[in-house]
Amino acid sequence: MSKNDYVKPPKNSVFKNAAGALKGPYSYLHPDYWKRKLIHLVLVVPAVLFIYTLLYALTIPWTPTIIDTIVIISLTILSAYFYPFSLWWYKQSFTGTTLNDMFYVGTVSGVLFRKMGILIFGIILAGVLAPITGPLALRKCRKKNMIIGDACDFE
Repeated sequence: MSKNDYVKPPKNSVFKNAAGALKGPYSYLHPDYWKRKLIHLVLVVPAVLFIYTLLYALTIPWTPTIIDTIVIISLTILSAYFYPFSLWWYKQSFTGTTLNDMFYVGTVSGVLFRKMGILIFGIILAGVLAPITGPLALRKCRKKNMIIGDACDFE
């Protein structure tokens, strides 16, 4: 039998393998949950990019180079990818539950502004901490084989 008598199986491209690997963690998120969190990224990505640039500039004597820019942009992309996991972690954490369950006293506008400030602060904090807390939350999901979402997603 010669080498030409059989058909070779198709090769998987590197792009298809990478796309499959990137979709894998999102199988632990309820579809409605992560689709709702895409809207948050409009606020999170510019804020996280600004905060990472500021932190990077304050910690390192900084003359911007291409490597610095690549590090900052890759951290921002990583934050955007793990943001839904990080937001779920923030809502479960002591800080998140304390800030979200506070009672406010004052005028209606003052209470609304404080509540909106806490919500925006929580969203941005979850975005900034996403490269650390996102993989930890994903690891917990894989270990316990659970799906993340809000209570309204599972009703």
